[in-house]
Amino acid sequence: MRNKWLYLTVLSMMLAVALTPSLSAGPLSNARQSWTSTEEFRTEYLKFIETLAAHVPDSDQSTWAVGLREKLSDIREQVNGLSESNAEQFSKMTDRAAFRRMAEGVAAGTDRVENKDRAAGRFRTLGAIQPPDYSGAVAGTDCSTTPTDAAKLNGEKIALYIDVGLQVPLDYACEAFVEILGEGTNLPFCIVAGIGKAAEVILSSMIDHQEFCNGLLDGAKADATFDDIVEIHNDVDALDTHLTTVDNHVAAEFVAIDAHIVALVNDLSTQISSSTNLLSADIKQVMKLELTPEGQRQIAPSLLTCTVAANNCPNVLLKCTGAGGACSWNNVGPLP
Repeated sequence: MRNKWLYLTVLSMMLAVALTPSLSAGPLSNARQSWTSTEEFRTEYLKFIETLAAHVPDSDQSTWAVGLREKLSDIREQVNGLSESNAEQFSKMTDRAAFRRMAEGVAAGTDRVENKDRAAGRFRTLGAIQPPDYSGAVAGTDCSTTPTDAAKLNGEKIALYIDVGLQVPLDYACEAFVEILGEGTNLPFCIVAGIGKAAEVILSSMIDHQEFCNGLLDGAKADATFDDIVEIHNDVDALDTHLTTVDNHVAAEFVAIDAHIVALVNDLSTQISSSTNLLSADIKQVMKLELTPEGQRQIAPSLLTCTVAANNCPNVLLKCTGAGGACSWNNVGPLP
């Protein structure tokens, strides 16, 4: 008997905190806001359900998505079917400010994802050497090939944590009233507790599923990255071998070019030397003709047949050695 009264005292204190509206009108009154009406609570809860439903688009026909939409439909029907008294009990045991933070967390995650999708078209990323095989990674599962954005997951987790907190007084009321007052007296509390629990289960299932699918997609990225690294490593090895071959070939070409240039320079030097000798012989013949009196001038026959290659052109000036002869260095003719 004493235990029953102890339960009743604790429950009364918890319900007093949960159901009593704020008495102050100052800034602290937002700590525990009450709903303006039962209808406001029902409308906001239905909006929350629709926000959850937006995370499971109709285009997703996987078993997981279909089952989740069925659960959301059941919750929607249960909230719409709540009697006025049950809805009032539900609203009094649900903190308005916390509930709005929960709904805003889910909605904010959706908004951020939509904005990201709209902005994604403005940027063009370079393709990988081997792109991730998303289809292969999610084959045999209910996952899509599009990962869930971190902002969306974060919003859903915030909503889940708040929903778990909101569920505590509902679960306690459902369990404690039957212990204190007897079977059947807890039915209204258990009905609303079941609705809250269903929302909690849906959020938890959604998060688990999205994180599981993200893990598969991240694994596909990791596999592709590893394969790309191996491919790049092999390409670098092949390039290194090729560069070594090219380096050896270039070095051999430089050696050959150097030898060829040396040969060309030597040949050119020989030709220049021989040409100089031929030119020198021709000039000496001209000089001899100028030193020879008219009527005695003649060209040495060998000068007409000598060649640069043989280097056999004569020096005709060597014959101008006779004193007063036909070809004398002093026979320069009359001075001007």
